[in-house]
Amino acid sequence: MKQGRHYTNLILWILLAAIVVYFGYSVISSLYEPLTTVTAVEYEAGAGYYTTGFVVRDEAVIQSGYGITVLSAAEGEHVSSGASIATGYLTDGAQQRQSRIAELRSQLEQLSFAYQYSANAADQAALDGEIKTSLAAMSRYIGRRDMNSAADLSPELKGLVLRRSSDDTDPDALQLQIDALQQELDSLLSQAENDTKAVRVSAAGYFSGVVDGYETVLTPDKLDTLSVPDYQSLQPAAVADGAIGKLIHGDTWYYVTAVPADEARDVKAGDSVQVTFARDFYEKIDMRVERVGASEAGLRMLVLSCSRYMQNVTLLREQSADVIFASYPGLRVPKDAVRVDENGQPGVYVLESAVARWKPITILHDNGESYVVELDKTKTTNLWPGDEVIVNAKNLYDGKVVG
Repeated sequence: MKQGRHYTNLILWILLAAIVVYFGYSVISSLYEPLTTVTAVEYEAGAGYYTTGFVVRDEAVIQSGYGITVLSAAEGEHVSSGASIATGYLTDGAQQRQSRIAELRSQLEQLSFAYQYSANAADQAALDGEIKTSLAAMSRYIGRRDMNSAADLSPELKGLVLRRSSDDTDPDALQLQIDALQQELDSLLSQAENDTKAVRVSAAGYFSGVVDGYETVLTPDKLDTLSVPDYQSLQPAAVADGAIGKLIHGDTWYYVTAVPADEARDVKAGDSVQVTFARDFYEKIDMRVERVGASEAGLRMLVLSCSRYMQNVTLLREQSADVIFASYPGLRVPKDAVRVDENGQPGVYVLESAVARWKPITILHDNGESYVVELDKTKTTNLWPGDEVIVNAKNLYDGKVVG
């Protein structure tokens, strides 16, 4: 009887020891390898290369034979054939005279508007209404930064204000002022015919006021045969005396660079790539691959083209840029969280209400310490944004209570 009780006590102690060992092991395991999770988030990775290259355009240098040339066209402005892009003066006096001509023209425009309302004998209330309407329109133009429309409205508004501040007997006085100013303007214009000329362009295009010597060195037709040694030895030509700017023909511009042969091994003509310049123009640009050269000393020539943003890139020449050859949108998960089942299917365990659930994944891109995996929202059993992905845990299986 005593022997039976002895064996019973021994079994109880063994069970108690097993329970203690189990809980001790669980505690130690949790201390040395605690359950950690990471949230699956949407992410886009790019495979590309950071490089330095040149912006290339079809450019023609504009020259002026005058001692003083004042540009009138804005940087990046599209001008039509025959348009004036600058005014040339033979002397300082000619330039000062032109300033007076511009002043007279502005005054005449304002007085003409004032005389128009005077001749119509508009009453004060109607005139006040016109001024309020013009002020409201001016405010809208300035609010949306439409400076061209604001400039067009400005003389009319000044004329209305001038008329509002005048007496009803002013029409004759206004006409006398207009006649006197017009006479002075005609005299100055007659003098200007001998020493003041407009500098015009012979074709339509985009104007740029910067000449850097690459206009004849880097041309679109040379990009088809440009080699790596030629590219590495590029130097600008001397800028001609009298150069005041250039006219850029067409809407297509190019970016040429040399990249390591391995980086461009999967790139071919006709592909679309994304380019982000390091400075001066920060828009992410979609560009077309025009040419991928043969490997030369471990490098390949890469020529890209774009038919947008010409007005924004007229000042760009030598530029560093990120060229993204391929983009991988999806979900980012840590490599430590990825496991492979008995069928060779990669996947992750996610934490759902303290239970581990297996979700298969398709790996799109190796991003170093993490993978970009496919985001497929067609099934709830796939990995979704916001899922809590289990990174560290032992002996996981689908349905295991881990929380």
